[in-house]
Amino acid sequence: GPQTVLVTSVERPDRPDGTIEMLAADQSGAWIVQTPHLPMKANGSGDVTAALFTAHYRETGSAATALARTSSSVWDLLNNTLNAGARELQLIESQEAYAHPRMQFEVTQVR
Repeated sequence: GPQTVLVTSVERPDRPDGTIEMLAADQSGAWIVQTPHLPMKANGSGDVTAALFTAHYRETGSAATALARTSSSVWDLLNNTLNAGARELQLIESQEAYAHPRMQFEVTQVR
């Protein structure tokens, strides 16, 4: 089976209202990150999330670092899309968020 797993749109019952989480796990442990929940659904956001996580994980070898970078980049992409009032992901307009994630969300080890 897979050695590394990413779970998106985690909604644990004990999380604070208005938040959503992502979880990543590999042979060295499991980590969770919490972000503000944005009131939108965007086609393709899962594909972007998977691609960014894979790239960051291959670069760093760290699920925790890949999760932190990915959550920051994806949140900025979705927020930019929401603020633009667009139906299509603002991929080009958000490319700086991929190249230089702001690292704005804390990743916590859960295992």
